[in-house]
Amino acid sequence: MKISVIVPFHKGVHFLTDCLDSLCDQTEKDFEVLIVADRVEENLDSLLASYKSKLQITKLISQEEGVAAARNLGKEYATGEYIYFLDSDDYLEETTLEELLKTAKSSKKDFVYGPLEYTWFNRHIYHETEDVDVQQQIYTGNAEKDLLTGRLGLRRLSVVNILIKRSALAGIAFEKLLRLYSDIPVLADILKKADNISFCEKGIYIKRFHNDEILYPSLSYGEFKDRYEQLILAYQNMKENHHLSKKLKNEFDEKLLGFCHGIFLRRFRQEKVSDWKNSKFSMFHQYMKEIAKDAASDKMQKKVLEGFCQNDYKQAKKKINKILAKEKIKKMLTNRRFFYRTINKYVFERFSQKDNWVVFESFLGRNYSDSPKYIYKYLLEHKGDKYRYIWIINDTKTKIPGNPVKVKRFSLKYFYYMTRAKYWVNNMRQPVWYAKRDSQVLLETWHGTPLKKLVFDMDDVYSASPTYKRQVYSQSRFWDYLVSANPFSTDVFQSCFLYEKDKILESGYPRNDILYAPNKEEIAAQIKKNLGIPEDKKTILYAPTWRDDEFYDKGQYKFKLKLDLEYLRKEIGDEYVILLRTHYFIADAIDVTGMEDFVFNVSKYNDIAELYLISDICITDYSSVFFDYANLRRPILFFTYDLEKYRDVLRGFYISIEDDVPGPLLFTNEEIADAVKNIDKVNEQYAQRYEEFYNRFCCFDDGHASQRVVERVFDN
Repeated sequence: MKISVIVPFHKGVHFLTDCLDSLCDQTEKDFEVLIVADRVEENLDSLLASYKSKLQITKLISQEEGVAAARNLGKEYATGEYIYFLDSDDYLEETTLEELLKTAKSSKKDFVYGPLEYTWFNRHIYHETEDVDVQQQIYTGNAEKDLLTGRLGLRRLSVVNILIKRSALAGIAFEKLLRLYSDIPVLADILKKADNISFCEKGIYIKRFHNDEILYPSLSYGEFKDRYEQLILAYQNMKENHHLSKKLKNEFDEKLLGFCHGIFLRRFRQEKVSDWKNSKFSMFHQYMKEIAKDAASDKMQKKVLEGFCQNDYKQAKKKINKILAKEKIKKMLTNRRFFYRTINKYVFERFSQKDNWVVFESFLGRNYSDSPKYIYKYLLEHKGDKYRYIWIINDTKTKIPGNPVKVKRFSLKYFYYMTRAKYWVNNMRQPVWYAKRDSQVLLETWHGTPLKKLVFDMDDVYSASPTYKRQVYSQSRFWDYLVSANPFSTDVFQSCFLYEKDKILESGYPRNDILYAPNKEEIAAQIKKNLGIPEDKKTILYAPTWRDDEFYDKGQYKFKLKLDLEYLRKEIGDEYVILLRTHYFIADAIDVTGMEDFVFNVSKYNDIAELYLISDICITDYSSVFFDYANLRRPILFFTYDLEKYRDVLRGFYISIEDDVPGPLLFTNEEIADAVKNIDKVNEQYAQRYEEFYNRFCCFDDGHASQRVVERVFDN
């Protein structure tokens, strides 16, 4: 046996599947896989059974907690000439083991390491998607630089990308007392033998960041109250028992100092320093006083080190706060939002709360719309001047009835009203940094019945913000109420947000009240007139959504229109016009020059519910608009030209789009034109499914959702 691959496993079979698949695809076949189970609660046996015919795989059960004990157990049972440590949430390139082994044989070295690449994505996306976000380190072939000084932070000091001759590990073990940082002492032992280490450029190891730190935290993100004690133990173990050279010792010292510098300053910035006044500060003092001052690379690091070495908390805080104050002033002068947040923290948060102030915000202040609009209209009509109303609206010239206060998002007034108002009605997530007062009430209306899987129901996140899950979890803890449009949404919200059922309002969506208005025909006629739509033309609303993996930046998504407008004008233009409504995340402007008689670009129209009223047919893809539009019982067509990718790779759906949606799935412009021409036949074909869909997803909406929400939140 040439190689023993040791894989400790605790949690996350979907990660392990990627890991094992990458081993199945190795071009080198002479290796065994030792899966070391550590307090496993998932069904690991059935997964491993499916790989028995593909891999020489053995399951070991660790009786002791932690990666260190698991690796030691795997090392004890390994039979290969070489050992390779692989984390269960990572994976390899197809030729990794072959290339490492080839280099080991040709160089006659006991240790061969390859490049580490870091990604948020699973193996399929990593290999199949162009321009996938991968973090790469520049490798020089110098082991100390590549494995120690060139690594960013302490979390990346690891032995996982090193092929090690088993005989060279004799007498070397991972310290079982270290549940964190157990790689550091072993890495130090390896680096002592720098002349016996070789670099293999093609021995690539893909380290996978976790975008779900709540349900599936990586080891480095886990909740360890003694994280800092573990770090000091690791360094003490390394320096006392591993006899490092002065040069290597100083390199590790510099690494530790950089870490301490960061976390110590962060405690001062956050002012969460109670436990740093005693135990942790003293603990670091005992260790840091041994570190040479020349390890500090800049003025601020030297101040931090001086504070630690003197074991004088007040003096350290005084020195560091002086530097931080200069930094803060500089940032306030150059960053307006930071300046406003500082004023908010030290001024506005000291003001009393106004119990009759209500703040409304819809789609990040983009418009006056959605459920916040209809809750506001109900309050205005039935509560009048009992409340003072504030609208967060980026265009303060927007006409809003009732003369509310209008403020721009992230302006100084925004912070003032947000901090003082008792109620906040919002249909999106609030800013991550927003700290809600305990006495404030945050009503989250959300913005649609979910078709696409959300947050904790997604295995991976392919959007521009890979920390999405952690952010949403933090934000949703502040929601006092969450509006649900149907029982289906209630179930989904509990799983995707990890949200409590008794805080969910099963009221229906206030934004759909207009779809049941007794005068909706008159409202629709006026809207068509305002938009300049010919009275003799029927209207088709085309409302596509954005694609998670196609973006310029956070909240700025690419979109290439697949609907052939010129072709459709020839086919159906005599009878219909198209209302084009792209998602507000889409940054690309759609050019309809020369098509103005057929295409009305209503992407910036404030309220999509009003567009529903004037539409005879709705065409969408994976947008949640069809759940709301179904309240009108009008035809819905689904233009799903990239269904396989969207369903199977990017998101996944909560319902079967083939069996549950109330209309046909269409893949070409020809099919779209044919369905529109034969819309009565489509209606007849999908009548039963439409009825079932309506009863399942529109059962709460009746025109009185706003009333139910107000009675529960404001009258309670």
